[in-house]
Amino acid sequence: MDLLAPTFVHWFDDGSPGAAAAALQYLKLVEPVLGRYLDKAPSPQATALEPLPLALAISEEIAATAGLQGTGSPDVEHAAYTVDAVHTYVVFLSETGKWTGTSEQLAEVLDFFDSLAERDDEPSLINIPEVPQETALDAFSALPLIQRASALLRWIGDGKPVTGTGALRLRDIEAAAACVGVAVRGSSKRDGTGDGVPAVRSMYEVPLLAQMWAALEAAELIAIKATKVVPFHSDGFLAGEASEQLGEFSVFASRFLEQAVLRHDPDQPWEKLISAMQTSLLLAAATPEPPSLERVLATPDHAPDAEKTMAALLTRLAMDRMEALAELGLLTIDTHYRVPPALIGCVADAFDNPWVLAELGLGEKPGEESEPQPSERTGIVTPGEGPRPAEGSILQLKIALKESKPPIWRRVLVPAGMPLPLLHQVIQRVFAWQDYHLHHFQTGGFRGPIYAPVAPDGEGDFYGENSQDETNVTAAQLLPSVGSTMTYTYDFGDDWEHAVTLERVLNSDDGGQFPRCTGGRGAAPAEDSGGVWGWMGIVQAVNDPGHGEHSTYREWLGLGPGETLDPTAFDLEHVNEHLAVLF
Repeated sequence: MDLLAPTFVHWFDDGSPGAAAAALQYLKLVEPVLGRYLDKAPSPQATALEPLPLALAISEEIAATAGLQGTGSPDVEHAAYTVDAVHTYVVFLSETGKWTGTSEQLAEVLDFFDSLAERDDEPSLINIPEVPQETALDAFSALPLIQRASALLRWIGDGKPVTGTGALRLRDIEAAAACVGVAVRGSSKRDGTGDGVPAVRSMYEVPLLAQMWAALEAAELIAIKATKVVPFHSDGFLAGEASEQLGEFSVFASRFLEQAVLRHDPDQPWEKLISAMQTSLLLAAATPEPPSLERVLATPDHAPDAEKTMAALLTRLAMDRMEALAELGLLTIDTHYRVPPALIGCVADAFDNPWVLAELGLGEKPGEESEPQPSERTGIVTPGEGPRPAEGSILQLKIALKESKPPIWRRVLVPAGMPLPLLHQVIQRVFAWQDYHLHHFQTGGFRGPIYAPVAPDGEGDFYGENSQDETNVTAAQLLPSVGSTMTYTYDFGDDWEHAVTLERVLNSDDGGQFPRCTGGRGAAPAEDSGGVWGWMGIVQAVNDPGHGEHSTYREWLGLGPGETLDPTAFDLEHVNEHLAVLF
């Protein structure tokens, strides 16, 4: 932003009095939004913005500003200035040639701002009622959600140690989980403790604790440093004035709803369906005509039996999650689903957004055609239900190691016709695996077909009756359209599962190294390190001199005196050097 500021001011200044000062004020509004955006975007660049994470970043900044001001609800004028400032910044990037993204990205972002302008004259999905401050504060204070979050913040106090991945240590999981009303015990073994208390190997195996943790961080109530978690700059949540505390409660509740409802495994289509069901229900429950329990649980009589069974199963799973939200006080369930009046604004903040709804399949992205078309200039098809990749086209894949904390992922470009054995080699190289173990590809979830190498010398099938020879199957056959996913599993002992998602289809290569890695995050785990949880434990041990296995793991990894293990490190050039040797 500092580098762009002089050019922005010059571009903005039309000679009118105060124009230069107004330009600097706009940049001050843009900066925190971009900070939030860079934390969310899969490929963070301040000059190449994606519409959905940008929309969420603007929404969060507006909500956070309301929280700091102690109003609990957005200042309409400030929100309008923020939106206009970011819009102006995007136009500046476009008109000065400083936009580094694709033309499709730019068009989508501009469509997003156009849709906001159109919505100014349209009614929102939700009408937020006026609730007196004292009444709203009493309602929030009585929520189990707020009470448990308060207990967790008090337990954190001035700070608690965390692992190199930002998670709580095993010894602290029991106390932290108790704060949110869950009885578990941290243990490196799966066996129970003998007293009926379940054992977990990570805080992320306790969903409510993980959601609370993520929501506290998103609401800027805690900050996760290299070795410890500490409270943020303000103690308004626990001890602020009434208006400040109400604002903090409201922002936290919104961020928790996002974590509990919108965060789902992209490799599991049914998870997205459940998120969509919950979102629809919560939006409806925040209206004057909330949905009845009977209607929600009803199955259409004309549906085939198989569809009835699947619909009933998904509905039951969604209802279980709605009941969990009800236990936290976020809604009531009797004959109808209802959101308490004080919380309707939180539901609107979390879900009343056309880009969020479009991502869940509950509507079209503003300005989006019913069927996305590739650009004549770049040949890029943006995410959605795109066409089948044509022969000779190029696939942009995001390959993410499931359940890794912090996230470990790579973005690669490969030919659409690349056979799976070669795609296997690409994944091995970009994650620095040694190819010592078996692997397979799988589509359609854990019951879907498996594609794997044939067993040598006809010794039988390593992978079960549902497996097929991967040799003549291509990447495009298993990823037929933008948004398609599959799982690549390596080492059936450590069970490294990689979610492979087709992000884009390009019609031509740009002449660079091919295949190649274009981005990524996170250090590649060591071979035979015990899976995701084992690797997280090793990172913790290596970086904690007081850990019982500190010396053992440092020696195993070959670390010299003074060397540290940074789990967030990623060297793009080094990865592409490995790919160049292979291809």
